[in-house]
Amino acid sequence: MSPPQYNRLVYASLPPAEAQYQLAHINESRVQAIVSSQIACLVIAVIAVVLRFVSRRMIKTAIKADDWMIVAALVFMIGFVISVLLCILQYGGGRHAILLKNPVEFAQSVLAVEVFYTPAISSVKISTLLLFGRIFPGRQFHRILWGVGIFVATYSGIQVLCAIFQCRPIRAAWETSLKGQCIEINLVFMILGGMNVLTDLIILFAPLPMIWGLQMQKAMKLQLMGIFSVGGFITIVSIYRIPKLHGLSLVDASWSNADATIWSIVEIGVGIACACAITYRPLFNWVFHLHISEAGSAPSGKSSRPSAGAVNYPENCQQGWRGIDENKYKMHRVGTSDKGSFASGESRSRLRDEEWH
Repeated sequence: MSPPQYNRLVYASLPPAEAQYQLAHINESRVQAIVSSQIACLVIAVIAVVLRFVSRRMIKTAIKADDWMIVAALVFMIGFVISVLLCILQYGGGRHAILLKNPVEFAQSVLAVEVFYTPAISSVKISTLLLFGRIFPGRQFHRILWGVGIFVATYSGIQVLCAIFQCRPIRAAWETSLKGQCIEINLVFMILGGMNVLTDLIILFAPLPMIWGLQMQKAMKLQLMGIFSVGGFITIVSIYRIPKLHGLSLVDASWSNADATIWSIVEIGVGIACACAITYRPLFNWVFHLHISEAGSAPSGKSSRPSAGAVNYPENCQQGWRGIDENKYKMHRVGTSDKGSFASGESRSRLRDEEWH
């Protein structure tokens, strides 16, 4: 089998040692790994979003801002995947730089990939924050959510601007013949990747104390905490992705960015799937014929639904929470201040969220 034809202009522009190395490894390819990861993660994300809307439909819940934000994340993800596939299938990415068919258009597509990544992953985070804002009460908790949301929006905007204006003039990012000044974009992405991990951890742990404070059986608390903890998977992926950014090389970008590209799409796909999984309780109950009992357990079988469709709290609900309203999907306080007090016996608390029944 004869070796593929290489781009002699690119070969001539490389340092001699690098050019010889790429020529010696000309048959290496990451195309299959990159393409399969893009398609697989996109399919998983689409299924996750569809199931989220099916779950909403089952309980006749209105589509809210958090649902539209996850749709936005999916749209940005599609833009990311299209840009990657153009890099790989049209311009010769996934192989060494000497095999690039059109280096300029390849670099432009890479820039598009960098720009689409940020709003995709930030939309997932903001969707989750909006969901928590609907579920959990308390002015102080909502301030935390707002603070995290503003922080996510701020550093995401900075990351997009850094990607677009990484070189001066901008065209120097894809036209190597121009003498421009470029920032160390790899370092920027690694720092902002660390911020991604930080916000993932905050979003992961923020609702757990709220759930643990509910007056209900421990088994039900643990079940709810398990549902809200699925976001731990995206944190693991985000941490694993950061070292992959360190290996990016400008002299062989089409080859060295393979791992970063793969783990970026995995991060987005896992993020969308985890954000949607929180809303699957009605779907899960329908599949396994489960309903929340008055005692707070979830027995299997086709048992009849409780008349109130809820889990009763004790007479004195800690911090005065009435539970999650069935129609508004939100916990309410019963005649209490933001600092919290105990509900009266007249206001017996219930967990009545349709997403948990």
